[in-house]
Parts: sequence; C-alpha cells; structure tokens
Amino acid sequence: MIKLFNYILVVSVLAGSIAHAQSPGTNRGVATITASATVLGNVDLVVMKDLEFEIASLSATELIVNPQGNPNSGEIKIVGNPNSLVRVTFERESILRHESSQSQLYFTYNLSGGLSAVQSQSILLTQNNQVRLNDQGVYYLWVGGRLSGIENIVPGNYQMDLAIELEYIL
Repeated sequence: MIKLFNYILVVSVLAGSIAHAQSPGTNRGVATITASATVLGNVDLVVMKDLEFEIASLSATELIVNPQGNPNSGEIKIVGNPNSLVRVTFERESILRHESSQSQLYFTYNLSGGLSAVQSQSILLTQNNQVRLNDQGVYYLWVGGRLSGIENIVPGNYQMDLAIELEYIL
C-alpha cells in the first residue's frame, strides 16, 4: 500500500525594483525576483538562487528565461528521504502586481528538474510530475518562464506568489 502525504509549499516571489537607467544609446532595466519558502512536513525546500529578468529594451513585449540553460533561472532544492517519490504540481500562470499602481505583468512558469546540480542536464516538467529524489534525498528544480506585459511597464516593485505543491509518496 502506498501512503500519500500532502505537503504544500508556497514560494513567495517578490520582484525587486524594476527601473530603467539611461545610458548613451540604450535603455536598460533589471528585474529581480526573490523567493522564500514555507514548508509543512518533513520535506524541505531550499531556495538556492533567485530568478532574475534583465530588461535590455523597454520596447520588448516579453522576456523569456529558459530554466534548462539560462543562468538567470531561479534554483530550488527539494530535500527529503533518499530515493523517495515526490509529485510536483504547480500553477502555470501568475500575475505580478505593482506595489502602488494598477500596473500588472504576466508570468508563465517553466520548471525543469534533475537529480544533479547540473542545470543543462535538467528536463522540463509539466504541471503534474512524479520525480524521484536521489541517493542523498535531493532533487533540483530550476524556475524560468515568460514575462509578458512589459511594453507598458511602470518602474517599481512587483509582487506575485508561486505555489508549488508536493505530494510526498512513501
């Protein structure tokens, strides 16, 4: 008999200052997304690196961060019992809301994962994947995606939540 234990992990994501700096001939801005985690149960989620978007041109309509190879991807480590099965489920879309205006950005998540810390060897995950933790009880996730709605971006702080649900299968 397989016992299922549900663990809901909510990763709060805060987009840091989105601003543009004037330099000769280029418009440039940087968006930083900071993640933190609340964990319920005996599995741990460690945020290793925040997801960052670099806005090189404010005329673009979207930015894409490939979780399988972009160094700006966020990195999360799941830690639990060695060789355990975990079902990873997540919402594919979210809205970043500006802290003091009605401005919104739209984010579509892409997650990739793997048994080692080598990002280029990770595989893309769908919304409902079963993954096996490695011999040390670790599984690595990289967070990327598509940020759209930036053609009318308002400088400032944007916030959103990324909810990842883990079903820990013993």
